[in-house]
Amino acid sequence: MSTSDLLALRIRQLMKKPDDIAQAASLLKKTRFRSKEIFERCYERRLRREVYKPGDLVLVCNKAVEQSADRKHHLRYLGPFQVVRQTKGGSYVVSELDGAIWRQGVVAFRLLPFISREQVEELNWMDEDEDDEDEEDLEDVDWNEDEISSSSSTDEDQEEDL
Repeated sequence: MSTSDLLALRIRQLMKKPDDIAQAASLLKKTRFRSKEIFERCYERRLRREVYKPGDLVLVCNKAVEQSADRKHHLRYLGPFQVVRQTKGGSYVVSELDGAIWRQGVVAFRLLPFISREQVEELNWMDEDEDDEDEEDLEDVDWNEDEISSSSSTDEDQEEDL
């Protein structure tokens, strides 16, 4: 190859450089957004955070226990506490039930909603109502004993064939 051919190749490469950079940037942008969508889909439950309103009762994760060796023997959550407000950074200011405010804020991922016994009983009543509806649906079914006995006899016949 002559020097003029090498210079011509280099000039073509330099002329293509902005197009190549734009193409690489668009490909990078597309793959990053695709990766972000996949991440959000996989970790959807972990990324979703509840927003607690002032007055809500919450439990606070006991961080000191989580890092200790004998964590099985201690309470993992402290509380219940009452949410006072949410700060600009997203953490929460909580107070004891008697109104004494904690000195430090609590990050959102360390909070769990407090479910009182009354709420648990209400949930149990709702589950029992659904079970009763299922039983009523079964009572409405017309059970034909001949079909049931014939299906059981075919099962016995199949076992004999084996």
